[in-house]
Formats: sequence, C-alpha cells, structure tokens
Amino acid sequence: MPSTSDELLEQAIMQALADNPRVHPDEVAVQATDGDVVLRGTVGSLVQRAEAARTTQQVPGVHALDDQLRIRVMGIDGRTDADTEAAVLAEIMADDQLHVADIDVESRDGTVTLRGVVEVASQRDRAERVALGVGGVSQVHNELRVWFAVSADDIAERVTDAIGVAAIVGADRITVDVVDNDVTLTGTVTSLEHREAAVAAAAGAPGVVAVHDHLTVGSGS
Repeated sequence: MPSTSDELLEQAIMQALADNPRVHPDEVAVQATDGDVVLRGTVGSLVQRAEAARTTQQVPGVHALDDQLRIRVMGIDGRTDADTEAAVLAEIMADDQLHVADIDVESRDGTVTLRGVVEVASQRDRAERVALGVGGVSQVHNELRVWFAVSADDIAERVTDAIGVAAIVGADRITVDVVDNDVTLTGTVTSLEHREAAVAAAAGAPGVVAVHDHLTVGSGS
C-alpha cells in the first residue's frame, strides 16, 4: 500500500501536470515510491511527453523519474482512448495485489487489452475486474500470462517426497486438486506428522497461493 507521503507526492505531481497547459493530465498515470516516480499512459506528441517529464521532475520530493509514456498522434477518439488507458493504469496501480510494472494497457473505442505477466492466475482475473470497473470500458481482452502455473502432478510428487515410504506403499492415500493457484488435499494419512508434511509440501510449491487441508488421520489398511 502506498505510504501517505507517496500519495501526497502523486497528488502534487498530478496538480502540477494539470497546471501545465501543454499536458493533458487525464492521459497520465502517476506512481510514486519513496521519491521514485513512474509515468505511464499515452500522450499525443513528443512535446507533451517532454513537458510531462519536465513538470514532474520539478515537483519537490521527486528523486528519480521513469518515463514510460507512449506517444500516439490522436484525434478526439484517440484522446478518449488515452484517458481510458490512464484511468485503468491508475486503478491497477492503486491495487495492492497487482504489480503494474508488468502490465500494459491499450484502449480502443472502449475495449481494453491487458498484456504482460502476472505471478498467479488470481492476479490475471483481478486485473480484468479492475479494468472492467473503470468508466468508459465496455469489454476487456485479457492477454495476461501467468508466470507460475501450478501442476497437480508436481504437488503430488512433492507430497510423496515429503511423506516418504508410507506414500509409496499406499499407506497414505492423498488426492491433489488444483484450481488456478489454490490446492486442495483430500484423503487419509496415517499420522498427524504426515498430514503436516503433506500440507507444508503443497504450500511450498512455486505459485501456490493457498492450501485447503481436507485430510483426515486414520490407520492404513
């Protein structure tokens, strides 16, 4: 979550951009982190991009600027698209569960396309919901790729390795179900130690967000 000082700096930058007649602040999304500022969005000319960068650098508290503004010559329709892109980027930046540096936004006539990489599938879905919640967005083409895809086979192998010989000979019977990046373990194990080991193994797999433990402890047959 952005600190109060970061939020105040973002507000100061947006006000400075609004005060510059050569800049359209609705086209620009601003993110500040400890004085490091990122500008994202689409502007209509090289002059507007340069003015946005210059204006931002003059705001007290700005230590470094990463200017990621894109340039696209725009008429009235293009201006609306740029405003939408900036609005979607701003909402994504404000979401603690998303990493905006890895997400690109493009808007055409109310249709927003999301591209880039997210860590888990839930972030992919969340980014789409955030974009759909922005005024002027009629539909979203979600082309985000998931960096960590969870495999049920991989989880089962990790659980077997953690439990050891009991799993190999069939004394423990565990079923692994994966939905996006959530793992559910069901079945029966022969001891509390095996149950804890199975849950820990599943939780330690790359990309796993949550483990739902539905295992029961009982004697092997």
